[in-house]
Amino acid sequence: MSTYVWLECLDHDPPLSADGESGQHLSDLPQIRADLAARVRVVASIRDGWDPGDYFRSNTARFLTRHEKCRIGIRDEYGDEYPSTEATS
Repeated sequence: MSTYVWLECLDHDPPLSADGESGQHLSDLPQIRADLAARVRVVASIRDGWDPGDYFRSNTARFLTRHEKCRIGIRDEYGDEYPSTEATS
């Protein structure tokens, strides 16, 4: 079952949602979190002309480029929030 996931900029009130999905399934969360963790590299790569070649990763990269220094959240189409980093125990 699809569960579309978007990024949000939490430094705005109310938060600004990305104009495109970052994933189609909750199984995409690890890749989204990896891109968030590598934000500096992702942003620099986009500015150097890198094309992720994937619709969802391209949306993530564009949003991160527009919100380079902001706090980023993850929310699904049902309004549920997910941590932007992988939980470690």
